[in-house]
Amino acid sequence: MLRIPGLFLASIPIFVIGVFRSPLDAQVKLPSERKDTTRIATPVRDSAYVTVPDTTKSAAAPDSTAQADTTRMSTPSLVGTLDRTLDSTKFLTMNDLNFLDYRYAGDVLVTLPGVFLRDLQSEGQYSQVNMRGVDWRGIAILMNGRQMNDPMSGVYNLYQIAPEFADRIEVITGPRAFLYGLNSTGASINVVTKNYNSNRASSKLNYTESADNYQYSDGTFSQNISRKINVTLGFQHIGTDGRYAASADDAWNVRVKLRYNLSKDINFILSEYMSRSKTQFNGGIDLARTGLSARAFRPELAVVVNQDASEYINRHDVDFSFVGTLLGDTTNVSTLTFYYSNNLREYRDKEPGTNGVFVSSDHRSSWMGALFTQDFHTEWQRLHIGANIELRQIEWSPNLNRRRNSLGSVWGKQEFLLNDIVTIAGFARYDNALREPALSIGADASINVLPWLQVFGGLSTSKRFPTYQEMFWTDSTVSRPGAITSEKHRTLELGAQLQLGGMNLRASFFHRTIENPILLRPYGSFLFPGVQYTNGGRLITNGVEVNLKGRVWVLYIDGAGTFITQQNESGSILTRYPRFSANGGIYFWQKLINDHLDLKIGFRGRYVSGSQGELFNPEIIAYVANEGTPLGFGSSVDGFLIAGIGNAFVHLVWQNLTNAAYYSTPYYPVYDRQVKLGISWQFLD
Repeated sequence: MLRIPGLFLASIPIFVIGVFRSPLDAQVKLPSERKDTTRIATPVRDSAYVTVPDTTKSAAAPDSTAQADTTRMSTPSLVGTLDRTLDSTKFLTMNDLNFLDYRYAGDVLVTLPGVFLRDLQSEGQYSQVNMRGVDWRGIAILMNGRQMNDPMSGVYNLYQIAPEFADRIEVITGPRAFLYGLNSTGASINVVTKNYNSNRASSKLNYTESADNYQYSDGTFSQNISRKINVTLGFQHIGTDGRYAASADDAWNVRVKLRYNLSKDINFILSEYMSRSKTQFNGGIDLARTGLSARAFRPELAVVVNQDASEYINRHDVDFSFVGTLLGDTTNVSTLTFYYSNNLREYRDKEPGTNGVFVSSDHRSSWMGALFTQDFHTEWQRLHIGANIELRQIEWSPNLNRRRNSLGSVWGKQEFLLNDIVTIAGFARYDNALREPALSIGADASINVLPWLQVFGGLSTSKRFPTYQEMFWTDSTVSRPGAITSEKHRTLELGAQLQLGGMNLRASFFHRTIENPILLRPYGSFLFPGVQYTNGGRLITNGVEVNLKGRVWVLYIDGAGTFITQQNESGSILTRYPRFSANGGIYFWQKLINDHLDLKIGFRGRYVSGSQGELFNPEIIAYVANEGTPLGFGSSVDGFLIAGIGNAFVHLVWQNLTNAAYYSTPYYPVYDRQVKLGISWQFLD
């Protein structure tokens, strides 16, 4: 039975008061003018402060802001951002999401350069995000700057992110990636959540359905219930019967945010984010019993590896934040967040007559801490500093026993802006985790060679600590020849960005050397792949990523592609990743009928070259090197239509038009040809 979080129950009286509030409360007033240095920018870069609307202001109804004084709610824009001057190729805004079609956050991320997904092609699954040859163990998932990765496995399921809760989604790769989270050596992915300022009741509903009884729904309500308080409530539900046997999913997310505006310079934000789900794991297609024929792509004929495995997730994340602009500038934001997370995972494989496996294990982890950040911007420099202390616990696990550790981190980044032509930066992070200190440092620079051309480059050295799972997990399917030690990463990036007319092209070369990489090698012969955890000698990655987007006449073109090679210390070429992957689209995108219709219609596609890939073990939540049949190349094309009509958006997508049959991950077939129809609608009052 679904348990409702305490904060959600506490917010119900506020919700009722907001619905039946006095109309006098609608007459709120604008804050007095304050200095804002976010206008200062280096040329070429399409920075966040230019492209992203401040939802704390724009969400207010026009008729309620006509008469104003200094008592109106005032909240800095982009509270929780990692960097408010990010290049536009490194984030997506809420407006971008309106014109994307996605089943979950992973579909959003693959539109950005450098991202590769090991997608298990069914709702609720642990699809692995990879950035420039670093898998999810080296990627930090953050929400408003605080880390969401479960300390037990070191990863976070992207299906637990509600995209409708996001104001923007940021992805930082390259030399700076390590700065923003523990073990974020490969990338930091940050979801900046919305802070509404809606004097009238504002609601938004989303609904999508497709084949296999797939259904997605999301609802949001927000209102200022006084001149000082805003309440925002939301939910998300995803459900499917699954295309193949034993791949059903039923997941709920409930989110609550209360914001109290103490003064024009000080806000308090209390939020709870609850996720609860039940997901089946079938292990993909059993090639030994199905074969390599077309039978594998026909669900009624294919045989899956396991029909009994499943998990139940019950997770709570609670945050209480102080947000201030005490230095007299809206970009000089101070934040202090106290947080607590609790995750219960119940894994089951308990039909002994079916596959001979009987597993019933409960794993509970929790972590709590405090996070402080401070920005200080002037016309010639930008300073960012932060600190984090955290207590992590494995409260119970039959495979990890009880564990308790504390960690501390401090970090800083200093940028100097020289004549709007050159920007140079130095950054460092110090971590003390598992009683092991680590100092990570880096530097980068960008030069605006011409008004339309920027070149950039940087380098860094950082460390990734092993997870509890890598160090301590024990069962009959796991081997560990020796103690697991930390990885050492050295990263280099060189690139250029061109902005000509309406087109933007960004290309980067990247290099990474990992000393003592933690490898997951196959071990034994079990229903799901066994794992041997071991440190290797050296892993060398080189690659190029390209991102293109912009308008040509009435057409809009966007695309991202990555070429990557990896080799070990002996020079042997590794094929765990496809050497080339790309996705993109071409669309007619124009406003029609006196701007009443915003129409985006066209085609989008994707391509991956062949690779060996990795196999997924759902009990451990780990991907293991595949030594079986390699994957061939694959490509597919979708028909795509999104129409914005007033406050409504209609989505019609014909997926996989040619019904292409290939595997995205060993051995999970991609979605077949199907139609997906959805609508989102925002209401005032």
